[in-house]
Amino acid sequence: MELLYKYLNGNVEVSLFDDGTKIQEWGDNEGANPIFPNSMDVKITNYCDLNCKFCHEMSTTKGEHGNIDFLLSILKDLPAGTELAIGGGNPLDHPDLLKFLGKCKEMRLVCNMTVNYKHIIPFIKTINQLLDDKMIFGLGISINDSSNLDVVKLIHNRSNIVYHVIAGVNNISILDKIKDSEVNKVLILGYKEVGRGIDYYSEDVKFAKNEWFSKLPHYIGKIHLSFDNLAIDQLNIRRFFNEESWKDFYMGTDGQFTMYIDAVKQEYAVSSTSKERFPIKGTISEIFSNVRSVKGF
Repeated sequence: MELLYKYLNGNVEVSLFDDGTKIQEWGDNEGANPIFPNSMDVKITNYCDLNCKFCHEMSTTKGEHGNIDFLLSILKDLPAGTELAIGGGNPLDHPDLLKFLGKCKEMRLVCNMTVNYKHIIPFIKTINQLLDDKMIFGLGISINDSSNLDVVKLIHNRSNIVYHVIAGVNNISILDKIKDSEVNKVLILGYKEVGRGIDYYSEDVKFAKNEWFSKLPHYIGKIHLSFDNLAIDQLNIRRFFNEESWKDFYMGTDGQFTMYIDAVKQEYAVSSTSKERFPIKGTISEIFSNVRSVKGF
């Protein structure tokens, strides 16, 4: 692993490596007290042409794009090495995407982006440009159970590709497909009963979630797995760790080191599923301080 950035955020020392590994350290006798988020989910558009039935952002072709200049004015005070998870909607459709990512690169922010596998072919030139020019470091690809994973071979740099699946939308058998593919890293997301995810929820979704819960132990240690906090809760990932290893691997609850920004509505929240939203006013440190206070930190 190559160290990309090392910085002090409040009393938290953050080390970020080129394979996506992040280490957060603070004194044994004190709680973590970051001034800025170490990573942020950033929604830059609500435009998307896929109309996924479970989309918690309710993105459509009528969705609007976020104001990039306004967003950059908020992010400008972040320390070098802060991670941004860029999403939408379809972020590849934002007309100012290259401008935004170029400015973030100048600010030495580490941008990752999530796209749907159906957008790889129509946007392959842009995707390769972003990876080749190191405007994004990691690429998350959302897939469904019938996705042709060979499409990723069109991408030049595949070292930091991670497949995104949803426990409940995807069946757990998708892990067998990923395990045998060229890219075998996967981020498991919890099912969001928000937006269109409310009406999409069914007995089939419930059954699939139960299958994930019961059969997941079969895949532990056989494939590179990571989880968002919602999946950690829904699948009780804590059961696979002792106290010491949990402290080493768990990256904190939503709002402890992270936050969410909706650049379309110019709002922020603890996470993308939070019902409590706030208008973006003040500096990023003031905004993050409010996020932490909402969570009781």
